[in-house]
Amino acid sequence: MNLFLYAGLACLLIATLLSGAFITGYQQRANFYAESKDDRASREKVANWFFLAGFVFLAVAGIVYLFR
Repeated sequence: MNLFLYAGLACLLIATLLSGAFITGYQQRANFYAESKDDRASREKVANWFFLAGFVFLAVAGIVYLFR
């Protein structure tokens, strides 16, 4: 259970870092104009997959916790 919990939290942390959730407006605007549309789409796609993996890992950890 601990492995799934830690993996889920790590995936969510990576996803939030990739999506730019922890930066301010000026930094986000600078990053937006500094990268191309293809790079932005690729980064968002990877962030979405990490979000999905994080929620799946946390769901599995919750199920293991409930039935343990």
